[in-house]
Amino acid sequence: MKRLIGALISSVLLLELLRLDYTKVSGGSYAYYLNNWREVGIPNLVTAILADWRGYDSLGEATLLFAAATGFYLLPGRRKR
Repeated sequence: MKRLIGALISSVLLLELLRLDYTKVSGGSYAYYLNNWREVGIPNLVTAILADWRGYDSLGEATLLFAAATGFYLLPGRRKR
């Protein structure tokens, strides 16, 4: 059962990583922020960056930490007595 859950979590994480858009933004990140920060709906550019784009970074870190903890839990398996 643990292996099935581990395989399911790994599959979901892999599918999410494959869905990410890795295209390069022309003009660099500064130009991207200046051109697209109003779409967030927050009037301040700095707050928009911290609230929106940096949120994806934090979500990725939390996902990685959860995956590592789950993998560590599933690795040892059952002990035989």
